[in-house]
Amino acid sequence: MHQLKRFKCICSIMPALVFLPMAAANTITFDESPAANNIVPYGATVLGASFSATNVGTWDGISNGDPGSWGLQGTNGPTFLGFNGNGGYSEVVTFASSVSSLALDFSRTNGSGDGTITLQAFNGATLLGSTSTVLGPINTWSRLSLAFPGITSISWNGTGTGFHPYGVDNFSFADSTIPEPSSAVLLIGGMLCLAGLRRLGETVGERRGTGNVF
Repeated sequence: MHQLKRFKCICSIMPALVFLPMAAANTITFDESPAANNIVPYGATVLGASFSATNVGTWDGISNGDPGSWGLQGTNGPTFLGFNGNGGYSEVVTFASSVSSLALDFSRTNGSGDGTITLQAFNGATLLGSTSTVLGPINTWSRLSLAFPGITSISWNGTGTGFHPYGVDNFSFADSTIPEPSSAVLLIGGMLCLAGLRRLGETVGERRGTGNVF
């Protein structure tokens, strides 16, 4: 009898096991290595994300002495990625494997009068979508996010009046696609459960006929 209950329990959770999501979340804080603290473009590949190096490198924040006088403190550790027009105010990041969601923090820095950030997501050359925000006061971070299946790259661009430097931090991305269940797996699993239940039922019946149901 206990064996029958146990088998029914296993069969009942089988569909849930087939539908378990597979998720991989990553976060780049720019604290993974010591800040460059000079105008050396950050063109690293970190956690499968490759940067185009149109930035001015990583910088220590206020708590580490603010060596670049940006007036910023990172949002996930003190270090952040800086943009001041040397090489431009935009960046492209390419993913080794496609992702389905991402988010980044942006803030104006010392020397800026205003600033707007536009974030775009692509699948190959196809634009999937975009979002933008007007940045607030210096060292007041705004988080932008996008979610689409099959994102292979992103770009962001900072615009503003004259000189408009800004910082980026806390870059997170994830592929949390739920795999399609296999019809064959579900069918075979169901047949095995039914066959097993039938066999256990016959066994229990035989034991009852002998006066021993356990």
